[in-house]
Amino acid sequence: MRSLVKPIVKRALAQLGYDIRRTRYDFGENPFKDTFRLVQLLKYSQPAVVFDVGANVGMTVEEFHTVFRNPLIHAFEPGPEAFQQLTAKASKLSGVTVNNMGLGSCNGHLPFHQNELSVMSSFLESDTDCWSKRTSDVNVPVGTVDDYCEKNRIRRIDVLKSDTQGYDLEVLRGAERMLSNGRIYLILCEIIFSDMYKGLPDLDEIYRYLRDRGFSLVTFYRFEYQNNRAGWTDALFICERYARDADDNTLIPHKD
Repeated sequence: MRSLVKPIVKRALAQLGYDIRRTRYDFGENPFKDTFRLVQLLKYSQPAVVFDVGANVGMTVEEFHTVFRNPLIHAFEPGPEAFQQLTAKASKLSGVTVNNMGLGSCNGHLPFHQNELSVMSSFLESDTDCWSKRTSDVNVPVGTVDDYCEKNRIRRIDVLKSDTQGYDLEVLRGAERMLSNGRIYLILCEIIFSDMYKGLPDLDEIYRYLRDRGFSLVTFYRFEYQNNRAGWTDALFICERYARDADDNTLIPHKD
């Protein structure tokens, strides 16, 4: 049966403008290694530029620093306590710039809802599926990717990682100029399906926002479940402007 289904699916996708072939990589196993392999395929010699938005205490900063070769990492964490731990960890690593601030769709200050588990803290209020107790609110500065890049003369971002507990679409909206100008290569962001926070964007909102700005979905990573349903996952997107140059076996739309 599978041998019959595959050609049918392939023809249907071709009619929609897609070309599906076997990829040379096993995408979906490790997001850090996947981003490294795709960035390497660009074949330029500069250090990779990584934005770690929602860096918390530095777990993913360490992962990126381990996988990439001497990357330039800009880490953003609004929580005061988590930022102290992030600073201590980053001080032992080269090429890491830490910022005690959040990123969103506009500049200003916002209340940051801190939870007992710092990884659950968010600019969004907790909802029924959030299992961490809210402890306090703190008013924190918020900027945008676009303004930060302009101020710091950053012309490209190889990997924009956003894990902000439901605030990721706002982070992307604040990167409008960089996205539209093709200055961001890969986006790794969290997608939440459960009622963990109030006002969460749906998957189709994030997907459509990125599709409209020239990005394609590469893969999803491990799904976590709540109440026997998909709770959350991470998704990797690639800028179509570079996709064919990077890997001609990736599933991407035909260009007329």
